[in-house]
Amino acid sequence: LAQLLRVSRTTLWKFVRQHGLQQCFTTISDADLDQLVKVFKERKPESGFRYLVGFLRHQGVQVQQHRVWQSLRRVDRLGQRLRERRVTRRRKYRVARPNALWHVDGHHKLIRWCFVVHGFIDGYRAVHRTPYDGTLRGRNTVTVPVPLVVSTLS
Repeated sequence: LAQLLRVSRTTLWKFVRQHGLQQCFTTISDADLDQLVKVFKERKPESGFRYLVGFLRHQGVQVQQHRVWQSLRRVDRLGQRLRERRVTRRRKYRVARPNALWHVDGHHKLIRWCFVVHGFIDGYRAVHRTPYDGTLRGRNTVTVPVPLVVSTLS
């Protein structure tokens, strides 16, 4: 919305606060919320918290996250315990030589400020290598990785 109005996000938030337009939560009892959560869990028993919040928003219900967690605990105690106990096992594999297989992961939470961090791991030794700073220069382009020490954007 800020881009559409051609103002900064902080300016937009100040305007919203000054005029009392802050987002309000839906007034709903715990029993009604539990009923909606129960309907969701019957339809999608394997789906998680994020899908549940999306389902509630689709129903026109916007409540605090802690209330959704509490309702989920009340409605689906057994399912929650089973999900907590499920262990993800690490896959075993063999790599012929160093540099034959690399694992790459990116951290995009600071993309708003044109800052992306990528990490690389050699699959042979499973040794973590230096993270790389891939600052965004164009709309969809990333510069050639440069070792990250302390990165400031100009």
